[in-house]
Amino acid sequence: MYNKRGQFFLIISVIIIGLVAGLATITNSVQKQSDVKFYYVGEELKFESEKVIDYGIANNKDMKQLLTDFSQDYSKYSNADNFYYVFGTTSEITFAGLKKKNSGTVNVDFDSSGNGIDITLNQDIFTIKEIAVSSLTGTLTIEGVIYPLILKQGQNFFFVVSKEIEGNVYTVTNG
Repeated sequence: MYNKRGQFFLIISVIIIGLVAGLATITNSVQKQSDVKFYYVGEELKFESEKVIDYGIANNKDMKQLLTDFSQDYSKYSNADNFYYVFGTTSEITFAGLKKKNSGTVNVDFDSSGNGIDITLNQDIFTIKEIAVSSLTGTLTIEGVIYPLILKQGQNFFFVVSKEIEGNVYTVTNG
């Protein structure tokens, strides 16, 4: 009789341990997942922009329009917060940008005066501005951070993309 009672308690204890372990596993597996690794955005954008430029050159397309459309589409569908693009040739460049969460101002400087052009970006409005070039070296200044840009012969494409994740702002660039 004592032998069967011991087996009963042993079986009950195994069942209780199994339930507790199951609940602990479920509790530990229900955690907030952070965004997809943000640094992949830079690699993806660099790869895709190269393909767009190759397509435009091979098919004799209007590069300014092609890169403007690409930048706008990428900004619209990406989960990042802020997008800044500078593209064009050594004679004329185009700035394009989008801020999804707020408005702001950037400065693009490709002249020797050092003043540049201030461009206001309103929230959720894709902004495009053509900029004359008088120097092959320039800067893109965003919220006090200066990104140096050097124009090369042929088609140029620079980007700065940022996203806020859990209170920290992450930025990727190819400039």
